[in-house]
Amino acid sequence: MTRKNHKNSGKRACCNKVRRKTPTIFFNASVILSGLYSPTGGSSKLLEWSKRRKIQGIVSETVADEVLTKSPKLDLNPASVKRRMAKIFPETTPAPTEKIVQKYLKTIIDPSDAHVLASCEESGANYLVSLDKKHILLLKKKVKKFKILSPGELIQILAEK
Repeated sequence: MTRKNHKNSGKRACCNKVRRKTPTIFFNASVILSGLYSPTGGSSKLLEWSKRRKIQGIVSETVADEVLTKSPKLDLNPASVKRRMAKIFPETTPAPTEKIVQKYLKTIIDPSDAHVLASCEESGANYLVSLDKKHILLLKKKVKKFKILSPGELIQILAEK
């Protein structure tokens, strides 16, 4: 890497370095639960990347509540899950506005999942990662504001960048 001292600007510039923006990923509850339950696999890898800030992981209050509610079904302690999630996702976005939820009610099959798409849009994420094949992943071609992918698909795309 070569650094040049530009006489005109008085600033040092790096000539060969390309700054890449950290990808932002909105996590559906299914991916978080899977990643916390199983230390191997794509979901766990994405959670680890978020924890290490290789990606910017985003979760909404609604998704976080869903994870905490469903964690005992997987024999995960809700208090432990809450602590782990705080390390992975330092901030949670507020629940989405009703206006955007209503917009996605026209797109989604299961009305209880509209908040996921709405939260992803409001957060400005590049990607929505989910394991929900029946309700979320099948909307890949219908939703244009962000890409909907499984953990494996997202890992493959990020590895290419």
